[in-house]
Amino acid sequence: MDLLGHYSNHDLQTSLRRLAGKLADLRAGGGPRRRPESRRQRARRPGWVLKAVVEVLVDRREPMRATDIRAAVEAVLGEPVAWSSIKGALASNVSGSSPRFVRVARGRYVLAG
Repeated sequence: MDLLGHYSNHDLQTSLRRLAGKLADLRAGGGPRRRPESRRQRARRPGWVLKAVVEVLVDRREPMRATDIRAAVEAVLGEPVAWSSIKGALASNVSGSSPRFVRVARGRYVLAG
């Protein structure tokens, strides 16, 4: 049984040798380096959209349409933000014991207090 297992995978052994050679070349710096696709270096922490929305409304100091808030948040962060994230951040912080935003009209928000 040992002899059969030892000699039955010639193709696999050849492929592994070839792969080991390629890995050695990459480690030596012989291969081209790829740039990461995403500009984001780490995962986002909870509340990152809310923080950006607050920042935008603090800078503006007047009521803004939700679509304008989204565009400003995307400009601040330098990347696209899902509409549902903006909508959720606004809707969940309009009511409660300490609301962050005031809805002054349909689709228009201002910073509370």
